[in-house]
Amino acid sequence: MKKIIVILLGICTLGLVYACYMSIYSDIQFDEEKASREKAVIARLIQIREAEESFKKSNGYYCGDIDSLVDYVKNDRAVDKVIKEGELTDDQLEAGMTEREAVEKGLIKRDTIWVAAAEMLGISNPDSLKLVPVGKEGAVIQLRKAEQYNLKAEEWVVLVEARAALDDYMYGIAPKRIKNLKSTLKKLGKNKADLFDESGDDVDGEWYGLRIGDLKDTNNKMAGNWE
Repeated sequence: MKKIIVILLGICTLGLVYACYMSIYSDIQFDEEKASREKAVIARLIQIREAEESFKKSNGYYCGDIDSLVDYVKNDRAVDKVIKEGELTDDQLEAGMTEREAVEKGLIKRDTIWVAAAEMLGISNPDSLKLVPVGKEGAVIQLRKAEQYNLKAEEWVVLVEARAALDDYMYGIAPKRIKNLKSTLKKLGKNKADLFDESGDDVDGEWYGLRIGDLKDTNNKMAGNWE
């Protein structure tokens, strides 16, 4: 009987060791998968940021619709560089002449070199720009813009924000771990924001994920919330 008890205790001990090992191993696997997926999403958001900057350079304003941004990359052209010939002289500067006025009068020249936007941005598949690259198939990155008053600069500025939801790019992983991750992020105040629906309207709830820009921060300058 004593021998049986020893054997059973040994089996239980091995079971506990295995359970602890699998728990730690699962945590490591989750962290590695999370890091891999976040890396892919961040790369996509950086592409969107670069496309937005190119769009603004070509059009004079930011794009606030993801489909329109994709269309720009697919079918439009972007400013590659501006070739400058001539500069304002000291006399012209003292007289208050601007560069634009000098260009209009033909005193100096500015030639803009254009290239295909997709080529300029190095995007081989523009249609993929709108999609969250990992996780839930067909999940779309949210993009919108809004105008806010910058108290420091005393002027209105247009802000742009692009979001990839955590629920989308972490789709397919144990829901309990996702829930725990959200709880941790909430406590730390990281990677969370107010929720808004597909129309862009604010709704009740909290959003978690990766994004560039912040529609409520006039000093954000399209920074990523991972930076």
